[in-house]
Amino acid sequence: MTALRGAVVAVATALGALFAVGCVLAALFEAQGFGRPRDTDPRTGYLLLLAVALVGCVGVPYWLWRRLLPERAPSFVLAFAAAVVGVIAILGIGFS
Repeated sequence: MTALRGAVVAVATALGALFAVGCVLAALFEAQGFGRPRDTDPRTGYLLLLAVALVGCVGVPYWLWRRLLPERAPSFVLAFAAAVVGVIAILGIGFS
């Protein structure tokens, strides 16, 4: 049973990482103006939505890990730090 729980956590973590990379790439494309007129600024609402999605990419696997394998879960500080670094990266890319 523990192996199955571990597999669920591993899949959720892998998917979260994949979606997080996608969020950062989407923010980079938005900041560079990919697919929109050159003289327009990045859409603030879209960048904020990407930042919220990145927090979800970190938060959902962390929550699953805490629920399914509480004795092996990382600390909240580690998950929070990962989310903050990702949000700063997205907002730094978009507003620079």
